[in-house]
Amino acid sequence: KIVEELKKIPYLYRIVLSLDRADEEQFKRVKQIMSEIPTTVRIVWHDGPNMKKIYKEIQDNNFEIGPQGKGRSVWMTLGYILSDANAYAIALHDCDIVNYTRELPARLFYPVVHPALDFEFSKGYYARYGKKLYGRVTRLYYTPLIRALKKMLGQHRFLEYLDSFRYALSGEFAFIRSLARGLRISPSWGLEVSMLSEVYQNTSVNRITQVEVMENYEHKHQEMGKTPQEGLTKMAVDIAKALFRVLTQDGIVLSDSFFRSLLTTYLLEAQKAIEKYNALSLINGLEYDRHREISAVENFVNALKIAKDEFVENPVGIHMLPPWIRIRAAIPDISEKFINAVEEDNK
Repeated sequence: KIVEELKKIPYLYRIVLSLDRADEEQFKRVKQIMSEIPTTVRIVWHDGPNMKKIYKEIQDNNFEIGPQGKGRSVWMTLGYILSDANAYAIALHDCDIVNYTRELPARLFYPVVHPALDFEFSKGYYARYGKKLYGRVTRLYYTPLIRALKKMLGQHRFLEYLDSFRYALSGEFAFIRSLARGLRISPSWGLEVSMLSEVYQNTSVNRITQVEVMENYEHKHQEMGKTPQEGLTKMAVDIAKALFRVLTQDGIVLSDSFFRSLLTTYLLEAQKAIEKYNALSLINGLEYDRHREISAVENFVNALKIAKDEFVENPVGIHMLPPWIRIRAAIPDISEKFINAVEEDNK
């Protein structure tokens, strides 16, 4: 579906696919599928020998590259894209969107490329529903947690900023080159929250916008996870740790009593959310499993406790991946090496 829609887009300068955890056979298969697109396509094969050499060189220069995952693959792919001086605006979206249309990249790009506008960062949002409401992490965890923090900390510009996004955890956004080159990237599931934090620190809020990229977004759904290292539970832990880290960097002291109050305040906000979404579902004729929603909140409370313990034990946590402007200062020819590696793989 995505490939078919990309074939219809005439204005893209280049399409770059980030391919992680793939062997050579899978890489060749993906390359064959993407070859149907008339636009120039490049695949960044993270597990290939050419890219592994670049990973090693970055490590040899004493830079953290983090654990394998979405954050690291986004970071490395961004490094490759920034190696092309002709790339002005960059849009990112996930590859598991079931109802993808060519409108999505157009809506993401429009605010940052239109000559009459002056935006540097565009965040996508959408509704998520089918026969029932989806997006449990946003509905029952992220938003109630932000509201709980606002209630406890009072007026706080950064929390107001985070709360202003219609779908803060969406993986769809676009930015201009000059902003992208100075951003750090989180290698964890806190990628989206950390990205919003980095954008907040590196540009004016007047240059940040959000745009509805589709009426209803459908992708492959994740389960809660049986352990704290799996599924939505892992995501919830990483999101909370990212929030705690950003707040402490802003000089806010998070004590034991603060965390205890946060748990009860979050629980109250989550209960309000359940009532709201129960009413919303009834009014719109959607299914609503209150028991399942309550169970999700209980899991999120546990995730919050785990996040607190891990944060207190290690406030710094996994290091953010450095901005590419910093990498290029240490390895001046990294752009040429990126281009050579990817071109070699895509022959």
